Amino acid sequence: MSVERLLAAQQRAAARGTVLAELIAARLGITPTDLKCMHLLAQGPRTARALADELRLTPSATTTVIDRLERAGFATRQRDSADRRQVTVRAVPERVADASALYRPLYERMAELVSGYTDDQVTLLLDFAERSDEILAEEIGRVGGSLV
Repeated sequence: MSVERLLAAQQRAAARGTVLAELIAARLGITPTDLKCMHLLAQGPRTARALADELRLTPSATTTVIDRLERAGFATRQRDSADRRQVTVRAVPERVADASALYRPLYERMAELVSGYTDDQVTLLLDFAERSDEILAEEIGRVGGSLV
């Protein structure tokens, strides 16, 4: 197996993952960027500033995303009692469950696929995935700038 085939397969999988996310976002009535934001919020509450940094969006674009998620029932805002300018955004668990349900078949199929590998092979795959993620993070930093 060649390195080129592996990297090409990884690129195809990434592209298909993007298409799947777009389809899931459409099914939920939100945008792909909204879906990315919801995934972050599902990991825990974030300030609007932290969301802007993680999504690589301007503060005004982030406000628009939060507005859409709030209107769609996926997120709520809470103002800091000490500093009213500070806003914490939280996911609405029931709506996150709706999105998670759309990903569940993929998760189950991928878990079934991985179950066919030995522990050593899974360790190797995990190492590759984690190191790939690190490289992607570095490349995001290298390319830099806000997306919107």
